[in-house]
Parts: sequence; C-alpha cells; structure tokens
Amino acid sequence: MTKHVALSSLIMIIATFLFVISDSVINYLSPQGIQFYHYVFYGAPVFFIVPIYLFLSGRLKKYMISTNYFIPIIRGLIFIPLPFLGFLALKYISLPEFTTLLLSLSLFHVIIAVVFLNEKINYIIILSLLIGMFGVVLVIQPGFNNFTFYYFIVLLIAFLLSISNVLVNKFYNVCSSVGYFIYGGIFTHSISILLFIFDPLIINFNILLLIFLGSICYNLGLALIVVAYKKAQKYFGAISCLIYIQIFWSLIFGLIFFNEILNLLAIIGALLIIISGVLALPAQYKQINEFDQNR
Repeated sequence: MTKHVALSSLIMIIATFLFVISDSVINYLSPQGIQFYHYVFYGAPVFFIVPIYLFLSGRLKKYMISTNYFIPIIRGLIFIPLPFLGFLALKYISLPEFTTLLLSLSLFHVIIAVVFLNEKINYIIILSLLIGMFGVVLVIQPGFNNFTFYYFIVLLIAFLLSISNVLVNKFYNVCSSVGYFIYGGIFTHSISILLFIFDPLIINFNILLLIFLGSICYNLGLALIVVAYKKAQKYFGAISCLIYIQIFWSLIFGLIFFNEILNLLAIIGALLIIISGVLALPAQYKQINEFDQNR
C-alpha cells in the first residue's frame, strides 16, 4: 500500500503540471473568439484515439464493463458543463486566480472524505490544509480587491470536480481506469461536436497545434487523476493535499507566458503552498501506519 500511495503522489504532481498547460492554452485562446465547443471539437481526436484503438483491438467492451454503470455515467454527465465554465472564467480572470480558486476543491475533498467516506484525518493533514489555504489567500489577494461573479464560476467548477474525484475514489472497483476516462469524456465531446456543426469555425495551423497541446495535456492529466485516486483508495484526503502544487505551476506559467508580475505576498504564498504539498507526504505515511495498526 505504501508503494501505491507514493506512486499516486507522483502521478498527482504530474497531473497538476499538465492541467496548468491546458489552462494556459485556454487562457490564451478564450479572448480570441474561440468557443469551448470549437476547442473540444478540434481536440477530439486526442480523446477518441483511445476508444477507437481499443475497439479495433477488440478490447473496448472489456474496459467499458462496469458493475454499476450509474457511477461512471453520472461522473461523465458532471463533466459536461466544465469546458464551458472554464472558458468563461478564464476569459475574464487571470490564470493564477483561476487556479487558486479551482484548488478550493481540496477543501471539498477533505469535507466529503470525513462526512461521507468516514475517513480519519490527522493533525498533519489539517496543518497542511491550513498552510495551503493561507498561501492561497496571499496569492489571490490582488484579485479579491475587485471581486467579480466569475470567481463563483470557478468555485462551481471546483465543487463539480471534487464530486467527480470522490466518485472515482469511493467506487474505484466498479470500473477500470480506462473506462472511467472514456465515460468521463464521451458526453462532453459528443455534445461539442454537435454544437460545432451548428457553429463551425476554421482555425489556422498554429491555433490547431495549441489546441492539440491543450487537449493532450488535459486528457492525459484527467486519466492520471483517475489512476491516482483509484490507487489512493483509503488515503483520499492526504493525496488531495498535493493538488495545491498546481498553483505553483500556474504562477510560473503566468509569469513566463502572460507577463504577470508577482508581488512579495504572492511569492510567500507560493512557497507556503509548496510547503503544504510537502507536508502531505508524512501525513500519508501516518495514515498508513494508523490503518495498519487498526487492522
């Protein structure tokens, strides 16, 4: 189990990096008249290559079988509004603001883990969350001087994602990781293709490459998140703390690609977020030891 938790932590860190690349691409494209369904349509080959490959190899049915189809299907339906909400929010707020608010989902994770999953959290996890949230406040402080409706949109995205992650973690054995991935994207891509038919858009080659990059990073990150939460199983709360590292990546990308200048408080906040992620590691081992002692 220790190896599973360590691997889940590494997978989570990689996924956060991929998600920031995807969000950066959307942040660049959203003000240019590209709608979410244009983005999803042109990036659809990245997603459909997986089920098409499995179909041609005769293994699609094997991975799509579920002992409870309601779980992966309801999770797929939850993903439907996310591209629209993400495009809308990133059009009006900066990448660091978006990422910081998005990672409030870690709080939803812990609340859900305690209330609905009966997971016991230790003082290290609590300390990690407090430090991480304090870092969030320091990072986001410039944005909240002029609070807008679009911050609530990001919080809604965070809430929906937290429910999605909890479903994978709690019902990890009802469907394969590949099955969760396909169910998670099939509805969103199908609806986006239909919307594109009614409102097509021709894009240049450079934009197409960017969309492919963003789509690859998003879909790969989504698949890695599924693997991480399935492997984490009873250590959902501790794994969730690592998602704070995504804010650090967003600050770096915002500075390099969008010329966003960080003040001293934001830099301190980023360091606290990193410390929060590091603290999550001993919390995981503490959970493992407590679980083994109680067996």
